[in-house]
Amino acid sequence: MRVGGGNGRFGVDLRIISAGAAQGVVCAHAADHGDRVEGSFGAVGAMLERFRAGDAADLVILTHAQITDLASRSEVVPGTAADLGAVPTSIAVRAGEKIPGVASAESLREALLAADAIYFPDPARATAGIHFAKVLDELGIRAQVADRVRNFPNGATAMRAMSGAGGHPIGCTQSTEILATPGVALVAPLPRGLDLETVYTAAVHAQAKQREGAAAFVRDLTGEGARARRTAAGFGGFAIRPATRADHEAVRAVVASVLREYAIPADPADADSDLADIDRSYGEGGAFDVVTAADGRIVGSCGVLRLDADACELKKMYLLREARGAGLGRRLLQRAIAFARGTGYTRIELTTASVLANAIAMYRRQGFTPIARAIPSRCDQAYALAL
Repeated sequence: MRVGGGNGRFGVDLRIISAGAAQGVVCAHAADHGDRVEGSFGAVGAMLERFRAGDAADLVILTHAQITDLASRSEVVPGTAADLGAVPTSIAVRAGEKIPGVASAESLREALLAADAIYFPDPARATAGIHFAKVLDELGIRAQVADRVRNFPNGATAMRAMSGAGGHPIGCTQSTEILATPGVALVAPLPRGLDLETVYTAAVHAQAKQREGAAAFVRDLTGEGARARRTAAGFGGFAIRPATRADHEAVRAVVASVLREYAIPADPADADSDLADIDRSYGEGGAFDVVTAADGRIVGSCGVLRLDADACELKKMYLLREARGAGLGRRLLQRAIAFARGTGYTRIELTTASVLANAIAMYRRQGFTPIARAIPSRCDQAYALAL
């Protein structure tokens, strides 16, 4: 499909391969700014297949895990990955229909059994479809509702079909696809225990013909200026993106807060000297990401600093207390490792303090092992991972 026309903000035609969950926000953003975007939107499995098959694209939007894997293989441009946000798999009905209760597994089971038809995307290649098929199994009703199941290639087509159906249908897909479809109404996310949130991430294709325009579009779409649009489209939660100069004071505040929490002394002359000028410290062969909360505040950070042609160092991986327990540390670490691999490093090192026991346990689970090397005065351990 093609969206926009004329001379847009970036002045180029951009081709895209994207998960269907992002179609509404991408098309609206492009249309409002006069940008010309053309490409494919659909189930993430099908879109990844298109990517692997060599379909031309300047930018790609898939799940965070898929983009991280592509980054580690240098198939997207290192350092361009940025999250749109997390999207819950949710229940929908036709607009105007009575809203069923789905707050518990039992109430969801009753709502599904009472429906004339159940609409959801491809149970083999769509994120929501794969998950919802498992939900039907966990509820023990797949055989009972088999003749009422209506599957479609992606969530958008499933919702459009449901909007024109007769009777009393029910559907399940990503909340963004529900909100973007006229004639259907969002009921609620799947109940706890059966729920699923998927983080969608954009990055510039390594073979992009319009690399600069694609990078600018990704920054604009995932930046603070488009936050309200993303929220209205159904994206939420914590998001990771490359830092901008406007973030630097907030990054320094996050680092200072975590150091105080663990009674670790600040060290502006050595361990924290990189924070004096983040752009300069991480600009050549490095990367620096920030974590944003749903309201846009910076609540975490993580940097990859070049040591030499073969090695880099994990730096400033900190999360405020409010951002812990949501899997962000693991996401930051996986993203940093993928950047290092995709950039061509063969080794990533880090130094840390024993008081940061949870972080150390995470490093070890990821395969980091202790090494001997010079370390800052406030640290007492060093680790490395062969890439």
